[in-house]
Order: sequence, then structure tokens, then C-alpha cells
Amino acid sequence: MKIFIIFPKDSEALFDKNSNRTFGGASVQMYNIAKELYKYKGIETFSIIPDYTNIEFDDYDKFNLVKLYSKKDNAVVKFFKFIKYTIIAKPEVIIQHGLMTESCILAFICWILKIKFIFMFAHDVEVKGLRQADQSRVLLFFLLRKFVYIIITQNKYQHDTLIHEYGCENIIIYNGFEIKKRNIVKNKKNYILWVARCDSWKQPEVFVQLAKNNPDLQFCMICPQSQDESFFNNIKKQALMIKNVTFIDFVPYNEIDKFFEHALIFVNTSLYEGFPQTFIQATMNGVPIVTLHVNPEDFLDAFQCGYCCNGDVELLNNKIKELTGDRKKYKILSDNAYKYAIENHNIDLNVKKIIGLLQ
Repeated sequence: MKIFIIFPKDSEALFDKNSNRTFGGASVQMYNIAKELYKYKGIETFSIIPDYTNIEFDDYDKFNLVKLYSKKDNAVVKFFKFIKYTIIAKPEVIIQHGLMTESCILAFICWILKIKFIFMFAHDVEVKGLRQADQSRVLLFFLLRKFVYIIITQNKYQHDTLIHEYGCENIIIYNGFEIKKRNIVKNKKNYILWVARCDSWKQPEVFVQLAKNNPDLQFCMICPQSQDESFFNNIKKQALMIKNVTFIDFVPYNEIDKFFEHALIFVNTSLYEGFPQTFIQATMNGVPIVTLHVNPEDFLDAFQCGYCCNGDVELLNNKIKELTGDRKKYKILSDNAYKYAIENHNIDLNVKKIIGLLQ
């Protein structure tokens, strides 16, 4: 079986250790799936990427990279180059993550060419036919719903919305990581962690204020620049003025796990998300999560691995204090978090589900 995996354009830092370009959760998920598929005999996996100048990463021998188009090519040129290559190479399966107009056209073309197109929703707004970046409408969304082979959703909200609003069948498969034996870093969990691109809807200013209100605690903020440079510069300036905040604007993918290993608590301040990759990275390291709004399927409550504060900033502040002051409670949430990750986000189990659907 020949499988194409389409990587988002912002995936450079996953394939080049020296790159400091921002990458998103969709890129990480495609990377994890491609790496896991390498283990299967009888499956050839090809990773479709731009023609990045430098390729240097730890898992190089586990990937078949196809540098199909130039970074300077516009969306139309990239799409036609991909379709031309697809017709020549004849894959049986194509996997793509994140809603674009091209996703919808590709679903139709794959239907004509009898290729199994698997589409994975990234963000909750996408199930309404909206782009994640600016929430503009994807006018050809109906093509994706009609001609896609399998739709994979991240959570029950996405699953139910597609069924109730469009009658569109889909399968929930949670995002997955390679989860290793828990590494307990003794006496080194010493900061409250926040990790996200510097988008306004992720509300980094709330985390900055949280740090300012708790000078006795240490905070670490990993905040890569997004499209709004002035917003990023303002957040960075505010963070650097606070003594108990460590501000980092970029961390390579192969190093990010170290920050979760040493974190005490992971905080999310976004207005909305799908199922953030950072939630999985936190739980697989036994790090309790405290969020302002986001709680997919109420899993923080169901598995008792964190708290959702339902938009209440004061409650967010109080929950941070509660967890840092109650060791017994903290250990319960920490153990529950790791157990949850093992049972729900193991990439090995997730890829087996995808292969099962194809067969």
C-alpha cells in the first residue's frame, strides 16, 4: 500500500534542526503518523513537503521525503504540481490535516482517481466550514463532505457537529504521540508552563497577567511569533518586564518535551481549540492542566487530570495556587494525567485504527 502524507507549509522546523520557523499541531500529527507507519511492512509512506533548503533531523531514516514544490510557489502552482505527481505515482491513500479549499478539491479528484482520501480536522471551527487562521468560509466545503473516503475528527464536538448539521459520518481518533515510560524528574518541576503561537485568540496576555499576580511562582512562556508581529512584540515586551517569567520565542520540536518534563502545571488560555497537541504533551509527562476555556469532551473533569475555569480568570489564578500548595491533590491529578495519555493518545494504537479503516 502506497500512502501520501501532505505536510502543512509551516513544517520546516520538523525536518531541519537549525530552522526556527513556527510549526503547528497539524505538522506534528502528520510527523507522528508518518514515523509510525514506517514500522509497517507492506506500506510505503511518502511525506510531501516543500523544497526546504536544509534537511537534518533525527528520524531521517524513517521518512521518504518528496520535495515537490518550491516555497515560493503560490497555492495554485503547488496544488497542480501535487496533482500531477499523484497521477504519476498512483498512491492508494492520501492523508491531509487541516481545512483548506484545496482539501475540498482534492477530495473530489481522489474520488475520480479512486484514491482513498483521509481528511483530518484540526480545529473546532473547521467543522463549520471555516478556516482556522481567519475563520473565513471555505465555499467548497460541500465537496469534502461528499467525496472524502474517511473523515477523522479530534473530539466529540467535531464528530457530533458534522453528523447533526450535515449528516456527515466520521470517526473520532484522538491525536497521538509516541508515549514512553514516564520520566519523573525529581525536584525539578519548578514552573508554570504556557506553549502556543502568539495569536490573539490564544490570549497570551492572560498568562502574562497571571505571572504578574503570582511573583512567588516561576512561569515559562514558549511563544513563537505568528502573523501579527506588533502583537507578538507587545506580548514579548510585557513578559520580559516580569522577573518571574522566562520568555522563549522558539523551541525545536525535538527539545520541547524537556520543557513539559520539568513543568509543574500546564496552562492554556485560548478562547477555543480542537484538541491541542500541548494537552497530550502535558498529560504524557504527568503534568496537570489548568485551562481558561478549553476542555474537549470535559476530559479534564472526566479523568480528573486538571481544571477548566469556564472563562473565570480569578478561578484560574486560584486553581494554580491550589495545585502548587496541595501536594496530595497534585499527585492524584499528575498520575491521572499520565494514565489518560497512555489510554487515549498512544500513536501506535491510533495508526492501527487508521490502517484498520483502510482495510
